[in-house]
Amino acid sequence: MKNWKLLMLGALMANASVAFAAPQVIDKVAAVVNNGVVLESDVDNMMASVKSQARQAGQQLPDDATLRHQILERQIMDSIIMQQGQRAGVTISDQELDEAIQNIADQNHMTLDQLRSRLAYDGMNYQTYRTQIRHEMTIAAVRNNEVRSRITILPQEVDALAKQVAAQNVPGTEMNLSMILLPLPENPTQQQVDDEEDLAKKLVGELRNGANFGKMAVTYSAAPEALKGGNMGWGKIEELPSLFSQALSTAQKGDIIGPIRSGVGFHILRVNDMRGESKNVSVTEVHARHILIKTSPIMNDAQARAKIEQIAADIRSGKTTFANAARQYSDDPGSANQGGDLGWASPTIYDPAFRDALMHLSPNTLSQPVRSSFGWHLIELLGTRQVDRTDEAEKDRAYRILFNRKFAEEAQSWMQEERASAYVKILDPNG
Repeated sequence: MKNWKLLMLGALMANASVAFAAPQVIDKVAAVVNNGVVLESDVDNMMASVKSQARQAGQQLPDDATLRHQILERQIMDSIIMQQGQRAGVTISDQELDEAIQNIADQNHMTLDQLRSRLAYDGMNYQTYRTQIRHEMTIAAVRNNEVRSRITILPQEVDALAKQVAAQNVPGTEMNLSMILLPLPENPTQQQVDDEEDLAKKLVGELRNGANFGKMAVTYSAAPEALKGGNMGWGKIEELPSLFSQALSTAQKGDIIGPIRSGVGFHILRVNDMRGESKNVSVTEVHARHILIKTSPIMNDAQARAKIEQIAADIRSGKTTFANAARQYSDDPGSANQGGDLGWASPTIYDPAFRDALMHLSPNTLSQPVRSSFGWHLIELLGTRQVDRTDEAEKDRAYRILFNRKFAEEAQSWMQEERASAYVKILDPNG
């Protein structure tokens, strides 16, 4: 079963018990962020969560001081984004939240009640869990809104990449990657660049000699995935930033790639696993014709159904042909003059009720009366065929690749800009 707790990094591990007779400890401020704060309790709770997850996954962690720094930076960035979301009026409705939690349960093959029970078993309050999921969803929504507005994709880019994808020896290769990002400030000095590059080369050497990638990611990386050992999950090689996809074009499982210099720092990649997919895309198309009788002020639903049933009976008895009946009776002006012919098309373009009835027909057979959002139909399936849609699929894939690639690049730049422009004061936890 998937480790469902990774879906909500930072969930509170347990409710603090209250001893009414004991003196109360006032929560401390760990950092001031613009007009908000990050509390020590926030950092402590995430520390506990990360350590618990690391124990379950058998993952090594750095010392507490290094781990605390990473967690505090994560909390600071989250606070910056949440404040921006509040200014922009970004909210997550209860319905959206309920659907997200239901999806988490489904992905982990649980019912909602089972998820609640699992949370209670691990000492997690369900309302706290909902608050944390809403928090993560808000951050994602703000980031997506801001980054999407920075992305432009030209048709020429799509065409060029589609040709490139088609020419690749192994199109659609997916990789499971981990990453370490050694960040650079916005306007680094040459000395800062040299120092980070030297550190990156040193880490690459140690990793190629067997050092633990996950521990180094938690210790050194400034990427959002750092606290998960740098793991970025599965993705198609073409969807990665161009600098990465080029460097990974000949990579194999287990390879350490880098350091790769980008606008935000030096990247080190590890190929955890690889898998491929077929290049060709084939879809089923249907050739159908129909007769539509619409309801109206002078023809109610029952009358419309009765009329389509009579037309079907006349066609089956040979009194008229389907084409003649369509020309005479059909209320679909786009197909009536063509004898009801809808041509070849993917069944997914039709109204769901029409589509479902069509997919249950054998060629050259008539349907029973079908009620759709447009009215009552009589449908005849004339034939089916398999069509190669590789070219169109490659263009669709090229667009998604470009979008995901640019999103990844812009998201990192945007977060760096937001962090640099924010007022942040980190307080001494011992002060």
